Amino acid sequence: MIRKLLLVFFSLMLATMIIICFYAGSKQNMFEYFNEHISDPWFFATILDCYWGFLIFYGWLIYQEKSWMIRILSLVAICSLGNIAVALYGLFRTIRLPANASFEDFLLIRNNTKQ
Repeated sequence: MIRKLLLVFFSLMLATMIIICFYAGSKQNMFEYFNEHISDPWFFATILDCYWGFLIFYGWLIYQEKSWMIRILSLVAICSLGNIAVALYGLFRTIRLPANASFEDFLLIRNNTKQ
């Protein structure tokens, strides 16, 4: 049951992030937006808030993954794709769980990939 719930959650997260990014990109170039808002203190507050959250998630990912290659590639993906990468990792992590896994299994059982 938890596995299905996590699959739905991360799928919904991924789909909505992709849709909103394509929509926003069709309305305004991302770099133009940055240039317009670079001096706004709330822009920096929002970016800092977002990346602190990414680092917390990445700390959990480091605990989960033993492979340095996965750790490094995940950091690059999270820093460049944000919650799209978080949702993809959540989906891959959930898919690797057994059907009867609990939420604690999702959070605490480490991946057995070799270093």
